[in-house]
Amino acid sequence: MPDFKELDLHVQARASDAGFLNLFEQADVGVLLAGSGVHFIDANPAACRMLGYSRDELSGLDLSDIVVQAAARDIAPALTATGSATHCQEQRFRRKDGSVFAVDVTSIGLADGARLSIFGEIGRVQTSRELLAAIVDSSSDAIIGNDLDGIVTSWNDGAENIFGFRADEIVGTPIDRLTPDDRMGDEDIILDKLRRGERVDHLETVRRTKQGRLVDVSIAVSPIRDARGRIAGASKIVRDMTALTKRTRDVERISRLYASLSEINQAIVLTPSREVLFTRVCEALVDRGAFSVAWVSWFDPQTARLVPVAVAGDHSGYVQSIQIYGADHHAEGRGPSGKAFRDGKPHVSEDFAADPDMRPWLAEATRRGFRSAAALPIRLAGKVSGVLAVNADEKDFFQDAEMALLGQAASDISFGLDSAAREEERRQAEVVAMAERAFSDTIIESMAGVLYLYDEHGQFLRWNRDFEKVTGYAAHEIVHMRPAEFFSERDRPLLTVKIEEVFEKGESSVEAPLRAKDGTTTPYFLTGRRIVFGGRTCLVGVGIDISERRRAEEALRELNEGLERKVTERTVDLQTALARARAADQTKSAFLATMSHELRTPLNSIIGFSGIVLQGLAGELNPEQKKQIGMVRGSARHLLALINDVLDISKIEAGELEVSFKAFDIAASIERMVASIMPMAEKKGLALSADLRGLPREFISDQRRVEQMLLNLLSNAVKFTEQGSVKLSATIASGMAGQDGPALLVRVADTGIGIQAEHLPKLFQAFRQIDTGISRQHEGTGLGLAISRRLAERLGGGIQVESEFGRGSVFTLVLPFKGGV
Repeated sequence: MPDFKELDLHVQARASDAGFLNLFEQADVGVLLAGSGVHFIDANPAACRMLGYSRDELSGLDLSDIVVQAAARDIAPALTATGSATHCQEQRFRRKDGSVFAVDVTSIGLADGARLSIFGEIGRVQTSRELLAAIVDSSSDAIIGNDLDGIVTSWNDGAENIFGFRADEIVGTPIDRLTPDDRMGDEDIILDKLRRGERVDHLETVRRTKQGRLVDVSIAVSPIRDARGRIAGASKIVRDMTALTKRTRDVERISRLYASLSEINQAIVLTPSREVLFTRVCEALVDRGAFSVAWVSWFDPQTARLVPVAVAGDHSGYVQSIQIYGADHHAEGRGPSGKAFRDGKPHVSEDFAADPDMRPWLAEATRRGFRSAAALPIRLAGKVSGVLAVNADEKDFFQDAEMALLGQAASDISFGLDSAAREEERRQAEVVAMAERAFSDTIIESMAGVLYLYDEHGQFLRWNRDFEKVTGYAAHEIVHMRPAEFFSERDRPLLTVKIEEVFEKGESSVEAPLRAKDGTTTPYFLTGRRIVFGGRTCLVGVGIDISERRRAEEALRELNEGLERKVTERTVDLQTALARARAADQTKSAFLATMSHELRTPLNSIIGFSGIVLQGLAGELNPEQKKQIGMVRGSARHLLALINDVLDISKIEAGELEVSFKAFDIAASIERMVASIMPMAEKKGLALSADLRGLPREFISDQRRVEQMLLNLLSNAVKFTEQGSVKLSATIASGMAGQDGPALLVRVADTGIGIQAEHLPKLFQAFRQIDTGISRQHEGTGLGLAISRRLAERLGGGIQVESEFGRGSVFTLVLPFKGGV
């Protein structure tokens, strides 16, 4: 792209020389335009008439075709020389018809290396020289002559336009008036080459105007010879390259910006985390876009500051040394970044020194050489959440092109952040869905009996492994079967009626023999309930093997029929059944304990991962997301506490609870439990205190279970107390009922709602709460006190309660001082 721009500028410069074009076409003297060799590339109409060739024919000829052979040696330097040297010679040309005529030839080199030759028949020399003078005066380039001492001898209008000096102001003065101090060596080099007869081609340098402004120029210099061929001075063609240089720099700058934008877009696609993305964006703007410093700041709602999260190019620590606020009531919030954050639009400070809003940072920025800055908003889910800022070391740096590309970069970053957030939400949803599916699969597979789910067309959608084991069919077979196929022809009509009843009335049940693949049948009690699953109306049901019950019924009939002979045998059977029932009850408790353990593992994962998300380790969250994730974590913790209670009561009922007696610091344990409850009490405005005076440090018992009981008693006291205080006191006492020796007494007294006398007997029953019904105000399973009393009894002690309704309660934990049973 820069090459096309440069070519376009040269074409415009050539086209602007209207005087030259007009003279070239209308002059009555011949004008030939030659390239760097002896080949002609163009001719005017007068040259064509004098030589007898058409314009196309002449453009294909060279020197030997028109110059008489004897004169070719003398005219060759004039017609083929490059540079800006001017030659005037008298020669003889040959026309197309072979005739020869005398001409006077004037030749001048052009700035682009071409050669302009003007000729006329003898007697018209003055006309050609006047034409040459007209061409020089009409040129937009500066055409300057000077002698070997560097004194200006000629000065055209183009020179006056470029440098501002009139001819009468500069002719006769040194040429180095135009040369800046740091470029004085240029003229010495040029004069040395001139004295040796050498030319200077296209020297790109800087010259100074009358007003002191520096101009980028290109200079071509050729020696001027006198009539004897001696070097008398120099002819210079100076072209103003300011526009071309500016355009070239603009093109280079835009190219760098496009390169940085391309790298930013690659980072958006390939970078996995937001922090790394911001860093790569800043590096691309500094390394590719040539900005002095680039950084991304993110809004912190707690401090109302725009906090830098990524920076590049800041080797002096400028970004970390300043503060920027999002609100305009701070002076540090009125710069480009603060405005971009509030307005949601790009803002630029073109000159720090002239911008009053930049005063808070002017000293630091000036010390580091920063002159201008731009800031652009970054959005997350449509809301401005951060700012992309860049600094430059020159004024008025941020033009339309820079701002357009920076705006595109900020827009692309916002789009990338939204895409990443949507992808993270989708991934989290998949994780939750997988966890829920795993949980439901575990529940399904853990249920006793067969479980089945099919739609109203009889298409099976889900079933458990017991269904496969009982029926003998594999999964790929069941998916193509219908419910009636698992029963005999005799039982199918009844089953069909019951299935229709489920879809019509919502539920039904039936006893029928389930037929396996091998033809064997097993009596089952089958239930069905209508549900909507996956957008379809379905039947979900459970089947229980009632073989044992059928056998028991048969046995009962035989007992009745066999009278007293069977009484003794049946009594044994009933005792066996009772044992089985007790075993089943223990199995139930063991099952609850196992399932509670299985449930705690995914809940701990949910609590852990939600905590990571809330800390921002997986990416920044907006307030609404933090609120929702916090609710998830709170619900998971609440559910985990409920499961822990169920696990404890299950273990106690199953006789699996183990205790371990060791010596520990009882006072430290009590203080730790009080400290853990303190935030809950402070939140309700309650005074929570503990009196441990005279309490020995060493105590023998199960520390974990003792702390569990203390925590239950303290949390209950705070939970059921709306105002007043909760006081704990601990001491060692003797002569306690049920204790053979000294005992530890821990009393927890509150000023809460109290307990009515008729409710005290229910207080320590599992799964029972006094505050029940739809008006219930306090959460919980009703297991805390039941677990605490059973733990106390397991440790050889107990829990006592005294309460007055409306005034408060006192719970006393009694434990043997030397350990338990």
